[in-house]
Amino acid sequence: MAPRRGDGAPGLIGCPQRGPISAAVVSGATSRSDRSPGPTVCESPRGGCYDRGSHASRGARSVRVRSWLKGAAGLLLAGLLFFVFGWAPYFLAGIATTRRFQFPDKENASLDPKALGLAYESADFRASDGVELKGWWVPAESAHGTVVLVHGLNRSRIEMVRKAPFVHEHGWNALIFDLRHHGESGGGATTFGFKEKEDVRASIAEARRRSPGPVVLWGVSLGGASVVMAAAQDPKVAGVICDSSYRDLPDTVRHHVALFRSFRWWLKIVPPWPLTDQVLFWMGQRGGFDPAAVDVRGAAALLNGRPALFVANSEDRRMPKEIAFDLQKAAGAKAEVLVVPGKSHGGAWRDGTAAYSTAVASVLDAAQAFAGATQVAAR
Repeated sequence: MAPRRGDGAPGLIGCPQRGPISAAVVSGATSRSDRSPGPTVCESPRGGCYDRGSHASRGARSVRVRSWLKGAAGLLLAGLLFFVFGWAPYFLAGIATTRRFQFPDKENASLDPKALGLAYESADFRASDGVELKGWWVPAESAHGTVVLVHGLNRSRIEMVRKAPFVHEHGWNALIFDLRHHGESGGGATTFGFKEKEDVRASIAEARRRSPGPVVLWGVSLGGASVVMAAAQDPKVAGVICDSSYRDLPDTVRHHVALFRSFRWWLKIVPPWPLTDQVLFWMGQRGGFDPAAVDVRGAAALLNGRPALFVANSEDRRMPKEIAFDLQKAAGAKAEVLVVPGKSHGGAWRDGTAAYSTAVASVLDAAQAFAGATQVAAR
């Protein structure tokens, strides 16, 4: 049925949506070249029409939106991968090694040996690699020997100063110093015992220079790990007290990554693997050391039966008490374990002073006997 012509120009029909359009378009009389997108065409039996140009434009826009969404998703994925495998481990490794942070030790703030009634003098010496170390020398009259006191991570020598009166009362000198990258000492990175053991060895040499007699090492956390590793390299060290140490660096990094993921919401999206391996890699790179070489349990096995005490708090989340038993097992028959009730990390001296002091007194007595036996054997 031929379309009805309107009253306007010849060859036009009415389109309900667009107004008059060419009847030639509707009748199909136009050439192929006239059918290019652009005109508004009525094709519906009910008189509906659409604009081919607008339809093509909407399709192009839809393609562009999908392309933009794919690009945005790709960028988001790339950013997430960079965060998980790049920035997060690099950032955490920097916190551990190169950031120089000192815990606000309010418990011991402004304390020095004089405040506790002890005479002392400054003790400045250098590690084998030239790092300057700052400390205090607390002499005892007719001393049996010297106890070197070594603090923990992000602390300073004041963490150990409350132990000095006990050491002095038992007739021993005390040498208390800041590890590298802590307190007033030099150094550009923390290496979790790899280089700190050289600080301890330098303190041993300083103690022997100042006073004859055996040397006993007493450290907490990082200090505990460092004294065990130093004693492993010096068979003349007469005794070791290791409080709240770790087994080895890879083990404690895995443990602390798990703890951090429970403390920080943004770390919950980071899988434990390969984050631990990445953190260890960047710790080694940023600190300039081999993380796998920080092996406290392996060092404990080289104590060769010397008097040793391994201390832990019963509910320490950072360094569980099971570590102390593992280190004792490695150290041999003369090693003991003391577990003090409490949730703190490195707070066993405060939490259980009576039991702790009794255990340390036993180590000091055994160290004297060990040093005497060693001197006799040397003759």
